[in-house]
Amino acid sequence: MNRSNPFDEIEQFFGRTPFGGDRAWGRDMRTTDVDVAEYDDELVVMADLPGYDRADIDVRTTDGRLTISAEHDTEHEDADRRYLRRERRHESVTRSVDLPASVVEADASATFQNGVLTVTLPKETDGEDDDGHRIDIE
Repeated sequence: MNRSNPFDEIEQFFGRTPFGGDRAWGRDMRTTDVDVAEYDDELVVMADLPGYDRADIDVRTTDGRLTISAEHDTEHEDADRRYLRRERRHESVTRSVDLPASVVEADASATFQNGVLTVTLPKETDGEDDDGHRIDIE
């Protein structure tokens, strides 16, 4: 009988994820699910970030790892009400994914449309490498 280790299941649920990614758990810190696709000459990572603006999002690559972070304050205005209690929220998400291939970080690009961030990372072909690169979002 082949039994799995229950601690492996807990780690898979709360910590490590497919593609070697980490989920950041904790107060005021949420994660987003990502799709990672590998093609002949590039990697494409897509993340759902509904409710965020382009300026709220930071995308970086460092040492073969892509990190997506987004944060914003949520406020609801209603001029017709006098609040007895009003709560404001600060929301943030982060997700890091180990990239399955070496990429040319300087040639990476990102787009953000309809709440979906798409990061395109050309694969490295001739051994280029540097100390990290911030990816601008178009």
